[in-house]
Amino acid sequence: MPIAPKLIIKEIQELYLSDSLPWIIGYSGGKDSTASLQLIWTAIAELPKERRRFKPIHVISTDTLVENPVIASWVELSLKQMHVAAQKFGLPIHPHRLTPSLENRFWVNLIGKGYPAPRPKFRWCTDRLKISASTKFIQELSEANGEAILVLGQRRGESHARDKVIDQYQASTRDRLSRNKDPKLSRVWVYLPIESWSSDDVWEYIIQTPNPWGISNQDLFDIYRGATPDAECPIVVDKSTPSCGDSRFGCYVCTMVTQDKSMAAMIQNDGAKGWMQPIMDFRDRYLAVDDRAMRDFRRMNGKVIVLNDRLVHGPYSQERRAELLLELLKTQKKVRIAGNARGVELAELIGLDELQEIRRLWVVDKGEIEDLLPTIYEDAIGAPYPGKELDAMPLDAADLEVLRTVAKEWVAENLSTEEGAVAAERASELYKLTRTLLATAFRGLQSRKRSKQLDQLQSLLSAFAFVDEQDALDFAKTHLSDIAPSGGSDIPDAVLDEALADTTPKTVIPILSASSVVG
Repeated sequence: MPIAPKLIIKEIQELYLSDSLPWIIGYSGGKDSTASLQLIWTAIAELPKERRRFKPIHVISTDTLVENPVIASWVELSLKQMHVAAQKFGLPIHPHRLTPSLENRFWVNLIGKGYPAPRPKFRWCTDRLKISASTKFIQELSEANGEAILVLGQRRGESHARDKVIDQYQASTRDRLSRNKDPKLSRVWVYLPIESWSSDDVWEYIIQTPNPWGISNQDLFDIYRGATPDAECPIVVDKSTPSCGDSRFGCYVCTMVTQDKSMAAMIQNDGAKGWMQPIMDFRDRYLAVDDRAMRDFRRMNGKVIVLNDRLVHGPYSQERRAELLLELLKTQKKVRIAGNARGVELAELIGLDELQEIRRLWVVDKGEIEDLLPTIYEDAIGAPYPGKELDAMPLDAADLEVLRTVAKEWVAENLSTEEGAVAAERASELYKLTRTLLATAFRGLQSRKRSKQLDQLQSLLSAFAFVDEQDALDFAKTHLSDIAPSGGSDIPDAVLDEALADTTPKTVIPILSASSVVG
């Protein structure tokens, strides 16, 4: 039985005045979080002025920077309106737009580090893009104040998964409040004001009741009407929260679903949103694909894993990362041209700070001294790269071409094979080894701290110890007796999850470094 809005408003007022704990409201811009915030806003506004300033209410919204652009614009506008209205009416409501730190952003990890597009057993994106930013804010606020109350717009009956989450918030020591199950947020109480409402209850309330901070709830209804079955991307504060991939509005890069139905429906139902078509095309053509052949046969740490008699591939290859960046920048240019024609503000899919970090990761961390990013940018955008210049490289383009030629000649003389693809792979491996060793040695000469340089060189020699993928696989199978059991390995949990995704019998094996075998 749904609780009437008047009763919820009264309950909110009693809870608000019962202690000095600050409140945090998770706001995604969808109907449920809008209804929850609207109830709280109304409840506080009805209190006498001297009591409404009793304690602060923080509204947090996490922008992953890869959100559906329509929803991202809606949320940004709403947060701005909240700020203006709260100041105008003297309400202690403080909106916050949270974003992931630079090292946690999607393109930095996918294109910079080479993380494969997320998948059910390798869902690396949720923690980095959503949980980390919101958890940090909530944790700092709760620790500074002893405790805090987190308000979420979750409802029973939305889905079995959400009902299970809500069940975790029951049996509270306080009436209507429950402890958060995340150990990091142990000082946080959870309040679900509309858990008894249905979807129809939510719509009836927000359509019939004017929005108190000045946005149009009818516009929100129109956004929903332009898309498919009812749901929304929840504010994510822990891994028990359902993935945005199962909801209406999520990240446009999401590969947890077969198709981005919400964006497809928006484009189909509203010609003015056709400027988003290149975004959907990029996701379908370059992210939601079988990418095994586009990934290195080594893991990120240089080791290899055997599963079902073949190697589990690791990060994207240099060639694939370069291709992804080129096509992403081309997509950004197309979106801006199409958006400008329809009066839409410039859409930025990837920021300059992200490009700078990707360039650093490629050149400094990976030793890819070809420094491809400025050329890729100019080819895609048709303008010079606007970022800062890096220090001079030890080898220029002509030097690197000579190195490639020498690698091919050496392989032809010492590792000859009639298979052209194998010969090319072996030459590429030798080139990458030599280039990266030179880059590491050069960086060591520039640094005053050279104590770890030998370790870095040893790691590179171990990582590039194989002439090709088949050589690595043969080595793994030959040295099975030398390998510790998977339970005692140093393979990250995320990698194990990916390796164990298949239900057939398997063996997960961390390969010893070359130095361990030789020794």
